Amino acid sequence: MKLAIFSRTPLAAAPWELFKAVRKYTDIEVVYINKTFRYADGRRFPFHLLLNHSNGRAMQSLIKADVWHIHNYLLPELKNFHQGQPVIAQFHSLPRQGNWPDLMDFADISYTIDQPLHIKEYKLPGLPNLIDPDEYFPIRREGRIKIAFAPSSKAPIGMLQSKGYYEVKKILNEVAHERQDEAEIMWIEGQEYEINLGMKQHSHILIDDVVTGNWHRTSLEGCAFGCAVINKIQMDPFFFSDLESLKSKLLMLIDHPNILKEYQEKARRWILSKWHAMDLVKRYEEVYKGVKHV
Repeated sequence: MKLAIFSRTPLAAAPWELFKAVRKYTDIEVVYINKTFRYADGRRFPFHLLLNHSNGRAMQSLIKADVWHIHNYLLPELKNFHQGQPVIAQFHSLPRQGNWPDLMDFADISYTIDQPLHIKEYKLPGLPNLIDPDEYFPIRREGRIKIAFAPSSKAPIGMLQSKGYYEVKKILNEVAHERQDEAEIMWIEGQEYEINLGMKQHSHILIDDVVTGNWHRTSLEGCAFGCAVINKIQMDPFFFSDLESLKSKLLMLIDHPNILKEYQEKARRWILSKWHAMDLVKRYEEVYKGVKHV
């Protein structure tokens, strides 16, 4: 079968990683099409095909595909190329202003991401974010303990997409000041995809979300790189912390390298055994081959 994956924006490379897994681990003929491969702030992401009027391959791939998988938003011009194929919608961003209801209406079946807050807010079944730990792996780390944080927005606490941007920054500044000989802060913001991943790969500890109880692609990247991943959720393989306890938890990991190593090893072991793209892409394959046009 022929599959067209479409995303207007890069969506932090989530559709790109799905595209690679489908191509690598299934017999599905797949293309991945973006309207743009960069964000307004200039960050660029890997891409396959771009949709524009001079790119016949992208448009022909849409027309000839047996199934469409559209991420997050419906680009109105896509309707011009639709030949009646079944349409799968998948929502990554938590509900907010935008035309995601239009995509849900256009699609034959809708999913969100298999993360707790997404499933709760959309009231849809989730399909997993994918990352291939055979492509992203730990490296030898030396020197001071590197604590990384990659906030995806500056939304204040109380909003669904908040990661406590300013509150976590304050805590990390305190840790850096008090333990300057032992710890180094890596603030990851506004970086291109490969640089972002490289910084995470060099970190010992990666903070994802200590505010909402959700977890994100950052956690999967941290697990693949063998970081101790911090989240406000009691779930293997994460190290639990909320915002109030974050400073004490970080100091504890700095002071107890054996515990730090335990969580680093647990994270890598978990993604290899429980969240490998080779296994989880089968859930997508079942959806693609089973979807029926309504």
